[in-house]
Amino acid sequence: MHRGHKVSAIVTCAGKGTRFGSNKLLVELGGRTILEKTVRAMLVPAVDELVVTISADNEAEYRRILIDEAGLPVTLVRGGAERHISAQRGLEATSGDIVLVHDGVRPFVTEDLVMRVLDAAIDHGAAMIGTPSTVQVKLVTDDGFIEGSLDRAHSWLGQTPQGFRRELLDAAYRAAAAEGYSRVSDDADLVHEYTGTPARILPGHVNNIKITTPQDLGTAQLIEQHLIEEVDRV
Repeated sequence: MHRGHKVSAIVTCAGKGTRFGSNKLLVELGGRTILEKTVRAMLVPAVDELVVTISADNEAEYRRILIDEAGLPVTLVRGGAERHISAQRGLEATSGDIVLVHDGVRPFVTEDLVMRVLDAAIDHGAAMIGTPSTVQVKLVTDDGFIEGSLDRAHSWLGQTPQGFRRELLDAAYRAAAAEGYSRVSDDADLVHEYTGTPARILPGHVNNIKITTPQDLGTAQLIEQHLIEEVDRV
């Protein structure tokens, strides 16, 4: 419980990892799989229950890693073809009135980041973290021509976790499923599009990367080594 609210967390791990070339969740960082590191990082004291969405193909292995060997208090739920469908199934397995959703391949999330999102979700209904963009983002047409740029002063790179009042997330998932929504997006966009509630964005951290490509894994290994060195110096 936090501020009188029951808090649920969903860690999305049902993806196929096509851009990485293999199952990146099973890659080890600091002696643990990315899967286990991420789930452990989201098990902060304020989180009352945690659901991990998975694919049927990986269910046995993920159960072995998270439950049989690590003994983590999590529930595994089979996901769907789209990310929001997987998260919707995860939502149905929870009971909290505040729900956090986090990418399974962001293993460097911290309790401080989780709590920032949680408090802002309680206060505003929807919240997320991110970092201000340091590059110019181009808007490109389907046939490959630039039609403009986003103003860097108002452009952020989104991260997770994202947090929501349950009723907003549930309404957004149901509407998206009914419409056959298939665009690449995140939960904050879904909630805004289908409920009209904008997410409050708060500063995230450069270490809170999403491991999508083999190059990202190299960055993750550097972050892991830096964190180990920081601990050694304490």
